Amino acid sequence: MAEKAPLRTRIREAGGLYLWFNSALIRLAGPPHVSPNLPRNRDADPCGHCGARKDEHRAQADGSLACPTPR
Repeated sequence: MAEKAPLRTRIREAGGLYLWFNSALIRLAGPPHVSPNLPRNRDADPCGHCGARKDEHRAQADGSLACPTPR
């Protein structure tokens, strides 16, 4: 069985303590989970009631959205 390199050498070869720790953590825990909602523009999603874009709605005092008036 081959001997492991000393920890100091492995850290230096990885590019520093942060990169060494990050790669070890990814090996143990797996890649980070990314939300599927991050890249989307949530304001452009259609309303479930009227079908208009959510950014066309008016915000009410209680924080809810009011559907736009029909044209």
